Amino acid sequence: MDPERTKRIILALESLTSAKASKDDILQALKSLDAEISSPDSGLPADLDHFLRRRSYEKALISLQGGKPGAGTCGRG
Repeated sequence: MDPERTKRIILALESLTSAKASKDDILQALKSLDAEISSPDSGLPADLDHFLRRRSYEKALISLQGGKPGAGTCGRG
């Protein structure tokens, strides 16, 4: 994945978890993440695409940071 795209997604995800984020910051982050998955073929790795589409932002961030997110309830994986 393009390093700039990765950085953009990580920054958006981090702003969602920041205690200092304003409502406008959060709204902008959500819009940015929605734009990343706006087409049916986002070009993102399958797991990351899945996490973002399901709004599993914590799992998306863990995955991008090299961790292994826990299993969810969707029945996948």
